[in-house]
Amino acid sequence: MRRFAFIGAALLFLVAGLAAQDKDDSTRLTLQVLNESSKNPVTDAHVIVRFTEARMLRRDKRTSWEAKTNRKGVVVLDGIPRGAAKVQIIAKGYQTYGGEHELSKPEEEFTILIHPPQGQVSAY
Repeated sequence: MRRFAFIGAALLFLVAGLAAQDKDDSTRLTLQVLNESSKNPVTDAHVIVRFTEARMLRRDKRTSWEAKTNRKGVVVLDGIPRGAAKVQIIAKGYQTYGGEHELSKPEEEFTILIHPPQGQVSAY
């Protein structure tokens, strides 16, 4: 009986260690999306975070996260792997934003300013 208790305790420590290691490799990403000129929040903007490096992929092979901003223009994504991430933001009435951000800390916060569409230029 003592032997089973020891094996059970060892398994518990192993599982807890793997969970802690998995948590140590991820970050909580908070993005705030603002209008570049007025600095007002952009609500309902579609945010896409993608990873392309195989070493950054988790066991579940998830390569992208998607969400929409709230009334304050904020989106929070938990469990994002650390490393270089490509962020794309699509919002009605704004130019599409695309940029790469390095995620290296347990909690990352970025404010992204997006621009209204530019007027078309014609040579005629």
